[in-house]
Amino acid sequence: MSTTTEDVVAAAADMLRCSLCGTAVPKPAPCQWAPRWDEGWRWVGSLGLFSCPDCPPILVVDEVGRHLRGPGMELARQTA
Repeated sequence: MSTTTEDVVAAAADMLRCSLCGTAVPKPAPCQWAPRWDEGWRWVGSLGLFSCPDCPPILVVDEVGRHLRGPGMELARQTA
């Protein structure tokens, strides 16, 4: 059995990829994103931007729980 383009596309669709460095991990099941957040992954799904724990976060949460642009946001938008 050989790997087809469709196989590669399907596998990539199930991955969460850092917009800054390209690190990839499996996407969590629907409504199961908390473990990825706890690991340090940050995302703005509406923009399709993600940051891994090793890169500057694209999103930060302030002391009252507001979600704000993080230091990695502009970098991620430049590479998207």
